[in-house]
Amino acid sequence: MKKDNVHAVVHRFVSRMLEGREGFDDNASLAQLGLDKEDIEELIFHLEDELGVTAFTAEEDRMLKTARTANDLSRFLLEIGRY
Repeated sequence: MKKDNVHAVVHRFVSRMLEGREGFDDNASLAQLGLDKEDIEELIFHLEDELGVTAFTAEEDRMLKTARTANDLSRFLLEIGRY
C-alpha cells in the first residue's frame, strides 16, 4: 500500500462524510469538522473495505479512541496494511 494512495482514499471518504467539503486540513480535528464517534467508526469500516485491509477488534477500538484527524486515519491504515 502506498502512502499517497491511502492519503487520497482517506481524504475522499472524509470529504464524502462532510458532504463534499474537500478543502479541509488533514490535521484538523474530525470532531471539529462535525464527525462524531459513530461517523468515525463507519468511516474506518468503509476505508478498510476500500483498501482491502482488516483490523482486529482491539486495533479498531484503539483507533476509535485515538483518531483525531484524517492523518491519524491514514497512519492507522498504513500500519494495519503492513500485516
